[in-house]
Amino acid sequence: MDVRLKAFTEALESLSYLTEVDMAALAAHLDKRLIDALDNGKAQKFEYTLELCWKAIKVALKEQEGIDEASPKKVVKAWYLAGHLPEDDYLALLAAIDDRNKLSHIYDAEEFMAIVARLPAYARLMQRVNETLNC
Repeated sequence: MDVRLKAFTEALESLSYLTEVDMAALAAHLDKRLIDALDNGKAQKFEYTLELCWKAIKVALKEQEGIDEASPKKVVKAWYLAGHLPEDDYLALLAAIDDRNKLSHIYDAEEFMAIVARLPAYARLMQRVNETLNC
C-alpha cells in the first residue's frame, strides 16, 4: 500500500470517529470552550484528511490512468472523468475542497459551524473514495 494511501486511511478513521461523537451530549458535561476546541480539532483533522485524500487520488490517477495533475480540483475532476467517481461524489468533493479552503479564512462562527456540520457527510464521502482507491 502506498504511504499516502495508508496515511489517508488512518486519518480518515480518526476523522470518521470524531464526526460520530455526540457533541450535544458532551456539551451538557463540558465547558463550552472545550467543545469549541473539539470543533476546531475536527475542522483541522478534516483539512488534513482531505489533503491526504486528493494526494492519494493523485497517486492512483498517475498509476492507473497515466494522468498527472497538480491541483486538488483538477485531480478530482480527472478521477471522475476516468470513471472512478459518480457525479454526486465528484461534486461533493469539489464542495469539500471549497470548504477546506474557506476554513483558513473564516472569522464568522456561524459559517464555521455550518462547515463543521457537514463534516460527517464529508467523512462518509471520503470513505467511499477510499474504497475506490483500495480496489
